[in-house]
Amino acid sequence: MLKAFIVSLLFLLHINVLVANASDTSLPKPYGQGNFVKSKFGHIYYEADGEGTPIVMINGGPGASRTIFWGALDFLKPHGYQIIYFDETGVGRATREIQEKFSPSITVEDIETLRQHLNVPKLVLAGHSYGGIPAVQYALTYPNRVEKLIMLSASADGLSQQMNVDAAKYLRKTFFPQQWEKLEEIRAKGALTSSNEYMKAFYNRAIGNMSDWYDPEKRSKLRKYRSRDKRDGSNIKVYFDMAGLDPEVKITGTLKDVIIKEEMFKDFPIPTLIINGRKDWKTTPAMAYRFYKMLPEGTATLKILEQTGHWTWVEQPEEFADTVTQFLINNNNVIE
Repeated sequence: MLKAFIVSLLFLLHINVLVANASDTSLPKPYGQGNFVKSKFGHIYYEADGEGTPIVMINGGPGASRTIFWGALDFLKPHGYQIIYFDETGVGRATREIQEKFSPSITVEDIETLRQHLNVPKLVLAGHSYGGIPAVQYALTYPNRVEKLIMLSASADGLSQQMNVDAAKYLRKTFFPQQWEKLEEIRAKGALTSSNEYMKAFYNRAIGNMSDWYDPEKRSKLRKYRSRDKRDGSNIKVYFDMAGLDPEVKITGTLKDVIIKEEMFKDFPIPTLIINGRKDWKTTPAMAYRFYKMLPEGTATLKILEQTGHWTWVEQPEEFADTVTQFLINNNNVIE
């Protein structure tokens, strides 16, 4: 009994320290001023904004934290939705070091831990980019716990992620041949695409402007608020665990075996919105359409925004807000 009491006391003291460290009063609430929840590998972290049905934002990357989404879905708060900014195991302020390799299945259980903590029967899940993969896996594992699913320029499985890799290579080889030649020279020396030299050349700003944006001038509007807390940074180990050590060539990490097939969705009951940018080279319209075709007729809505890349809510904010709002408040789940 005494041992159990001491363990419980130490955990509570640990959480109190974390909560104290979590506060960042330089930002408007709830940003940087959230809550920790005990989880299988330590703790997860979330911030809740508004009241109503929780919409849980699932981070991209893999390995990115929640801060990129701050304020992105504010337009939903007047409609009875609570926006949940969420750091799963491995990212942001959640436990960042674990003994096993990071995988989408860990995030699935983190989402369920969060749902239980929030004490709600169902969640709305909104996965962006890589975040679509654990969102889909959670919906398949716990279909009765998901009210609606929103795929925001999102991958759906490991094959989607490989399509992302192939599109990135094609973009560089076709439109940036000088940079591609340099990348090939680095590879010829035996370097993996996870090496610092390769990654620095691969993630070139000019290439990023083309791969991510319809109008690169809008890049400055991506973040409404910025965190100055180092804990909110990305975790590259999560990326390498999931994508593998040669991630810009072939997906070989824990993602490679996360593959969905149409038969998995035969009785899929969850209304799903798939929203994508026409000029998104990371999550291409082909990736979005592949997932859309897997879903039962009448279950899914596919919306392609013509003047946007990977960050739909930034480049076409009004159309984005109208599309998402209609989907959530329309009981028939059909967008004309």
